[in-house]
Amino acid sequence: MKIFAVYGSSKSGKTTTVVEILKELRVRGYSVSTIKNVHVEHLVFDVVGKDTWRHWKAGAEVVGLRAPDESILMIKRPVMLDELIRHFSSDYLVLEGFRGASLPKILCATDEERVEDELQSNVFCISGLVSAHLSTYKGVPVINALLNASALVDLVERKSLKL
Repeated sequence: MKIFAVYGSSKSGKTTTVVEILKELRVRGYSVSTIKNVHVEHLVFDVVGKDTWRHWKAGAEVVGLRAPDESILMIKRPVMLDELIRHFSSDYLVLEGFRGASLPKILCATDEERVEDELQSNVFCISGLVSAHLSTYKGVPVINALLNASALVDLVERKSLKL
């Protein structure tokens, strides 16, 4: 499995970039999974009073839900990223967020000032809203995912970390 992260500030184009990468990876025949880092405490995935919610209340730490068209595995405790990654086995695992992860990354930014503030040494490409104004930044390619997902995925194929 190959892995990389897409990070940046809110409304910088992270999700759009991830979606375009996912679509292009699928066109190329790869299986793809994602993990989204959410900064919301007490996030609710279950409906009060329903069966799986009752399983939580009874003390289950992990609850699985299997339906005819999808399955969900919910873990009722914080999980470190490396532990969570072990549950995936696709060709590519795309992380959205995870600014602090020691992985190859794509930085999404709104403008050049944000690029300067957020650029890390493990960034192999810059995308997001700033890509409408830049083509390179300090030797790092800037690629608009909406206009050139193919070139972006060419980099992803070469720069992602193989686990």
